[in-house]
Amino acid sequence: MPSKQPSTPDSRTKKPQTPRYGQSADSVPDQDDASFFRVSYVIARLERAIRRGIEERLAPHGLSVSQYTVLSVLRNRPGLSNAQLARRSFVKPQSMNEVISSLEEAKLIKREVDRNHRRILRAKLTARGNRLFERLDHEIGELEEEMFAGLPDSERKKFTNTAVNCVHMLGAGLPDN
Repeated sequence: MPSKQPSTPDSRTKKPQTPRYGQSADSVPDQDDASFFRVSYVIARLERAIRRGIEERLAPHGLSVSQYTVLSVLRNRPGLSNAQLARRSFVKPQSMNEVISSLEEAKLIKREVDRNHRRILRAKLTARGNRLFERLDHEIGELEEEMFAGLPDSERKKFTNTAVNCVHMLGAGLPDN
């Protein structure tokens, strides 16, 4: 679908440029028009709202967003090392050490020595970690349902596909399989 946003040439590249925050298709800004906002601004606001909702759901379980992220990653990819978990969670390896230690202490994950590289510890969820993740995954699913309320399945799928594509275009991961 063609964009309703006006294109103005960028003086350096001669490429069309979308309006900046506060600009609108008309000379009179219409704040109800989605083109009034930079998409990066809207996504940042969405990320903060989602993070707040996740934090509220994790708090009764005594978990942080970083800890939940590790549980989520390990649910889909058991056996990752500390360094691999850090990369997938966008945190430094030193910070990941603290997250992993706390999850191991809570008996939500366990680590085993890699058979080929004795210095590498491979993490996986325990039965307790799996049960907690299932409960939390259901609660996070409710948050997503709240976010998508009123949107048809086709719009939800389109939004998700577009978001995944944007993540790939910026080299920020998400495995294809």
